[in-house]
Amino acid sequence: MRESILLGWMFRYFRRRERTRELQAAAGWPAVAAKLLAGKVVERDELAEGSVAQMFQVEFEYYFVLGEEFYGGYLRSVPCSESEGRRWTRQVEEGLAVTVRYDPQNPDKTHALARDNAGTLPFGIWEM
Repeated sequence: MRESILLGWMFRYFRRRERTRELQAAAGWPAVAAKLLAGKVVERDELAEGSVAQMFQVEFEYYFVLGEEFYGGYLRSVPCSESEGRRWTRQVEEGLAVTVRYDPQNPDKTHALARDNAGTLPFGIWEM
């Protein structure tokens, strides 16, 4: 039992550390306008800290074009309640433009950063 708790903690620690590194690198990547597809309410990521009532997040898939190639990714809201998440999915129209950053060496690697999209969405973007 103790070993599984320790392994779970270590897994989250290394995942959080890797995510922090990726987000720091993404801040220097080129930015591009992307279009959102329909959103859905999903269970909160284990790294997304929220209250007991905030067990969900809203997830939107996005896509953008570089040259003639399509690329995409996902952005997630900050933690929320299920009813709040459903309201947010209704408030955000499909096709809404958001700013995302992509790795020029590997455009399949993308991140939507909160600072690039302040005021664009009715919720905050979860980065950590």
